[in-house]
Amino acid sequence: MTSPASPPAAPDRNSDEARARIREALLTATKVAVGTHAGEEVRVRMMHPGAWIPDDPAARPLVYLASMKTDPKIREMSARPEVALLLHESPTGEEHTSWEMEITGRAEVVRDADERSRAKLATMRTSSIVQYLDSTNQIDLLAFVRVTPRFMKHRVFGEIVAGRPPSILEFAEAGHDRPGDLALLQRKLGVWKETVRWASLTVSAASVAVGVAASFAATGAVHWGWAVLTLIAAVSLQACTNIKNDLDDQLSGADDLNRTPILGLTGGSRVLQRGLSTRPDLLVAALAFGVVSAGIGLYFALAGRPAVILFGLAGLAIGWIYTGAPVRLANRGLGELAVAVAFGVGMICGAAYVQTGAVPGIALAASIPVSLLVALILFINGFQDAASDAQVSKRTMVVRLGLERASRFYPLLAGSAALALIVLVLLGALPMLALLGLAGVPLFARATRVVRRHYNQPMELVPANAFTVVGHLASSLALSVGLVWSGLGGGMQPAVLAVAAAGLAALLYYNRSIGRLAAAFYGVRDAVTRGA
Repeated sequence: MTSPASPPAAPDRNSDEARARIREALLTATKVAVGTHAGEEVRVRMMHPGAWIPDDPAARPLVYLASMKTDPKIREMSARPEVALLLHESPTGEEHTSWEMEITGRAEVVRDADERSRAKLATMRTSSIVQYLDSTNQIDLLAFVRVTPRFMKHRVFGEIVAGRPPSILEFAEAGHDRPGDLALLQRKLGVWKETVRWASLTVSAASVAVGVAASFAATGAVHWGWAVLTLIAAVSLQACTNIKNDLDDQLSGADDLNRTPILGLTGGSRVLQRGLSTRPDLLVAALAFGVVSAGIGLYFALAGRPAVILFGLAGLAIGWIYTGAPVRLANRGLGELAVAVAFGVGMICGAAYVQTGAVPGIALAASIPVSLLVALILFINGFQDAASDAQVSKRTMVVRLGLERASRFYPLLAGSAALALIVLVLLGALPMLALLGLAGVPLFARATRVVRRHYNQPMELVPANAFTVVGHLASSLALSVGLVWSGLGGGMQPAVLAVAAAGLAALLYYNRSIGRLAAAFYGVRDAVTRGA
């Protein structure tokens, strides 16, 4: 009579052997599947791990991940830090020697300079991207994420078949692993910045600046309190319509179908698609921003500016029906025109009206080139969205023209804004100093070169999106400076010259930054290609 088989040994949990096996596996792993939260869903992507093994065998090892700071998953990990990692290697290429390791823990973006250096060294071992950016002194473009494990399980396939239990390490959650209230608040504010598309709000802010500057050129006075309230109302109105656009595009499927969004530029905020927020949250936010804008408009109306209600309602209506049923201006090819009117002509003339009680001719004239640049932003952002827009019958100008013809139209639209400004100056509708508004022309020229070469390559086109946004801002603010300078009588105005110098420095900085990002992107692409 044979004796019964011995039961499998108890799991190798928190033992010296388990620690040794797991530490060795971490150092040999070159790829990791990373699972993050996306609302009710879970997303998985492949990354390169960088293990940090402390000298103390009993201490908890860490896993570092690296990605570009603009990568959406960095925000996802910041908002919902609970992650799962799966590492897998096959040392000999044979099935029985292959192993996998499951890790669950908390992810946190590394801020400390010393720890960033440690994370860089750890991830350079496996990532050609980190190696390339380090060799070109551009590591500051990367975000490093520290994953602090709570549970680690390592198992070798051949040993599982033989009945050996996996090696397991568990770590009690330390108090410092739990984020404080300030960290939670920062996470939420980060999500809301993405929800309102923070960078795009420069459109309404710049229009208010031009409107106030035009009123000063006409009257020589500024009501600063009302100027600030106008700015808040305009930005709130744009935030409201941005959120409404996201809600509409979710219903139509445009954003869900978009496979080439550029976070912060195209494809909407994508907070719904990435599970960072919910539809009820966005409905409440849109209502709140709408109430703020309407409340300020009502105050102006009661304070002697009743027509401001018409400006506000017109802007809100255009923003509402831009993608909203049943009109859907964007689906009819009128989206660019509608947005140009609302956030160019409407906001500039509305801001000037609040200041003066009328719409000066100089404000109307100044709104024409700015409106064309607003349309240009929407136009260039339509390239990456064209495929998904076409699927849901969103007939933007780019969809109607096709990518190649649209790339030829870009310089024509940008040039029309510059030409309009020059003609208005020659006609006397704008002062000579308004020609400062040509400040964005070099940026539009650089964007033209990019869009003509990469019109059908969504990622390579990104510098054109960025050059267009910065070019609009540079032209609008420079035009504002010119109008104020003219209102002061021209001449050597130290304050105006200082502002102009600061603006030029900012323009050069952004021009360099965008070029640097583009060069880094192309270099990373080549490094990955070589590594493959």
